[in-house]
Amino acid sequence: MAKKELITKVWIEEGCIVCDACETAAPDVFEVTEDSCIIRPAALDLEFTKPRSVEIVDAAEECPVDVIKFETVSVEVADDAPAETAAAPAAEAAPAAEAAKPAKKAPAAEPKKAAAAKAPVATAKSKAPSAGEPDPSIQALLEAATSRGGHAGIMRNADDMPANTQDWKAADPKSLPPDARQAKVVEAAQKAKKHSELHRRDFVSNSALAVGWTAFGVGTGISVGPAFGRFMMPNVLEEPDPRIRVGKMDKYIEMVPGGVNEDYKPQGIWMIREEDRIAALNIICTHLGCIPNWLPNDRKFKCPCHGSGYYPDGINFEGPTPRPLERFRIAIKDGIVVVDKSKKYQYELGQWDQPGSYILV
Repeated sequence: MAKKELITKVWIEEGCIVCDACETAAPDVFEVTEDSCIIRPAALDLEFTKPRSVEIVDAAEECPVDVIKFETVSVEVADDAPAETAAAPAAEAAPAAEAAKPAKKAPAAEPKKAAAAKAPVATAKSKAPSAGEPDPSIQALLEAATSRGGHAGIMRNADDMPANTQDWKAADPKSLPPDARQAKVVEAAQKAKKHSELHRRDFVSNSALAVGWTAFGVGTGISVGPAFGRFMMPNVLEEPDPRIRVGKMDKYIEMVPGGVNEDYKPQGIWMIREEDRIAALNIICTHLGCIPNWLPNDRKFKCPCHGSGYYPDGINFEGPTPRPLERFRIAIKDGIVVVDKSKKYQYELGQWDQPGSYILV
């Protein structure tokens, strides 16, 4: 009696990744939901799980995170081998036995006399040449071909030609036979064609070379000329004047305290009026560089990017901005208010009280 392991209990530990492997291997035992995997109620019965032990083991082996666990019990089973397993070796043994039989003897070779009788007999008219001696007819044909030369002989190098062929090649074409004369004509025509091809190739090559050098010279002049001229000129860095004329002082004196003038916002400036002074605010938000909007009804500057808020004097009070707006240098020249954007004043550094950060009114 052989022993066999049957599963009596199966469960799933924590860590299931919901991969459907267990349900594919044993759909009667496992059920995969949207967020977990559970044991079907029927599989909680001992008698239900035993016949499905193989499927459960397969599911446990397929589980990538090894969370399927089970308990087994050993039972004895009868050793009943199927009938077809015995028939299979017998079927396999048949070809082996067939191969073990002695091979049939091959038919004996026919006697040499019979083979000789079947061989064709040469006729009396054919004359076989002796060993090492060429066929007289072929020898005559070769002599005739080399004596005349022909097209192939005329076109070969004179050093490899027989003496008679070299004589034909050096002779006057008028005295040559028709085939040799034709070969000479062909050879002369090919030489003339080759010579003309060489001249034409040289002309084309020289023309292409001349055109190429001309194009190179023109291209070099176009590309290098401006660079050379720029090199010879003084290197002057041109930047816009940071000083902006923002009008006469009178219009800012007439503003009410807390007022904001946006006429020069395109130049990056807000002109503001305080109780006893005017100042020029930088319109750049100190958070990440966006440009806030002036909301006259709410009496504040509001940044549309991240919600930072500033009072009319530029002090921050809401949003992620870390500090107030910056102020530019301001002065009066010939009765005109001039804002110098090259100099900035920061509130957190105590610079708003420095001369140049405001104009008294």
